Amino acid sequence: MISKHWEEAIAPLVALSYEGDIIGVNHAFAEMLGYSTDELTQQHIEKVMDNGAKFVFNSVLYPKLRMEKKIQEIYLTLQHKNREPIYVIFNAQVIEPEHIIHCFVVPMSQRMEYVKEIRAINKVLKETVEEKTRLHEELVIVNRELKFYAERDFLTKLYNRRIFMKKAEQTYEKFQQSNRLFSFCILDVDFFKQVNDQYGHHMGDEVLMGLAEEMRNYFDSSCTLARFGGEEFIILLPDKNEKEAYEIADQFRERVKLQSWHGVSVTISLGVNMVSYPSEVSDIIVGADRALYKAKANGRDQVML
Repeated sequence: MISKHWEEAIAPLVALSYEGDIIGVNHAFAEMLGYSTDELTQQHIEKVMDNGAKFVFNSVLYPKLRMEKKIQEIYLTLQHKNREPIYVIFNAQVIEPEHIIHCFVVPMSQRMEYVKEIRAINKVLKETVEEKTRLHEELVIVNRELKFYAERDFLTKLYNRRIFMKKAEQTYEKFQQSNRLFSFCILDVDFFKQVNDQYGHHMGDEVLMGLAEEMRNYFDSSCTLARFGGEEFIILLPDKNEKEAYEIADQFRERVKLQSWHGVSVTISLGVNMVSYPSEVSDIIVGADRALYKAKANGRDQVML
């Protein structure tokens, strides 16, 4: 619909639907044709055209609008309510995504008077379209960020538990269909409470973020990495049996021992478990978790099956 500002504009303005129905007019347009705004609203634009204008509109103007989204400086003859012809210059532009056609109709006798206003209106139109485009692009970015953080742990940017379980279930379905093995590895930072107590929770967060980055650097893209809660992380290792998963986990354990985050070094304990019949995903994770606690009970800084 045309805005209140346009309704009060001097230049005759009309808004059409994609089907050519009049969905809004200003007083200048209605008065030029001898109608009230109510008489024209919801009528088809052909109501104010003679047969020649109808032919031009349907065969030239409308197809051009559909293809190019705008037309400028087209001469057209409209018809007054008393059947007298009114010679005008017709300008129009399609406003997306609403699919509304905004038309600016300038009587030939007043062309020079309205040139400046038409240019101003076109400028407003351009600025409006540019603003809508900018807002749309910002919305796309915001939606992308919302989707990212709906799937990720806010601190480490790894997958959260919900998404990890979804991907684990999908991997288990592949195992059922084609017997493709996979293993889970759960790891926990040793004595993490001491890190928080000694250096503060901010440093504890730095260690968790650093460990997550080390995981991204070490495990290949086929692996699914997630923060499972607190200082506990979980990795899905596709196409890896227990022996292969154990070796990968142990190499990562050694790698972590060499790292330091703002002068703080830690060790990790890991538990590994492989899929087997007739286990469910939750059973396999519980098995990996039991192996983790076994590793911690045996002195930490080790991998257990």
